[in-house]
Amino acid sequence: MAVECDRIVIFAPNWVGDAVMFTPALRAIRARFPRARIALLARPAPAAVLTPNPWTDEILVDRGGWWANVRALRERRFDLAILAPNSFRSALLAFLGRAGRRIGYVRDGRGLLLTDRLPPPRAPDGSLAIVPALTYYLNLATALGADASDRRMELAVDDDDAAWAEGVLAEAGTDGKRPAVVLNPGASFGPAKQYPPDRFAAVADALIDRHDAAILINAAPDEQHVADAVAGAMTRPTALNLARMDNSLGRLKAVVKRAALLITNDTGPRHVAAALGTPVVTIFGPTDPGRTTIDYDRERIVRAVVPCQFCQKPRCPLPSGPEHHQCLLNIAPADVIAAADELLALDVSP
Repeated sequence: MAVECDRIVIFAPNWVGDAVMFTPALRAIRARFPRARIALLARPAPAAVLTPNPWTDEILVDRGGWWANVRALRERRFDLAILAPNSFRSALLAFLGRAGRRIGYVRDGRGLLLTDRLPPPRAPDGSLAIVPALTYYLNLATALGADASDRRMELAVDDDDAAWAEGVLAEAGTDGKRPAVVLNPGASFGPAKQYPPDRFAAVADALIDRHDAAILINAAPDEQHVADAVAGAMTRPTALNLARMDNSLGRLKAVVKRAALLITNDTGPRHVAAALGTPVVTIFGPTDPGRTTIDYDRERIVRAVVPCQFCQKPRCPLPSGPEHHQCLLNIAPADVIAAADELLALDVSP
């Protein structure tokens, strides 16, 4: 697609993890349009994780107000809108915002609102194909003539957040010798993704015993009870509960960047760690790792093979009993500890 534009708006993905996986496409788009003024329209959480970044000139925070968004788009007179979300809403906003060209996948009945329509990848039977999000987003950049060969995810950390993280890690007792290990036991997708708090606690206790690790527990504001449950189940007293502090996504990025390891459910901080170069153990339950392949050699995926795997449900649909939630309950703490041991050994090797 031969396109030359002076003013571009990019609609960011709506989930934190997807926003991080969008960064290779964002970088490629900036390289394709080096002189254009590029704005990013993003919901609060993706906006926070992508602040700061070197590829956009402005971030417009989408707080859900229709006409506030439309006015912001019209005032800036964008030549091109690039839609990472598949939603009808994003296409309608770009249309009402009078973007000259609107490129996105033909999904959610929005084809007529797009000027440049990308067919979504499909399997041989015609169903939507399972494509890694990195590839899915980079295809948008490729359609604009960008070089999409660099698939590295990338994030930056604000200086004030970095200073806050330094103080937190000092409080946790890291001194250059003790590895800081961050636990992320929540998952906004739903409880089906959440490895049990008592098992996170068992992993934490083992890493304290085996590596003298300083444990920090992260959780979103509405998941504070999950972080509290992990801390309460630990038998070792060396845990710092970030959920009880004035935390934010920017501050979490800064802590994760300085950490020796993140242990997490399949959720946004997994991608944050990879984009910052921090080793990560990811515990998968009902979701398919093939959808979120991140090409990161310092990640270890831990999962159980069960007949109902990859159901993609936020809550386990099976009734209470021996088969309930086995995609996670069949993962022993020892499996997670072994993966953590391997990555911590890599981190300290000469």
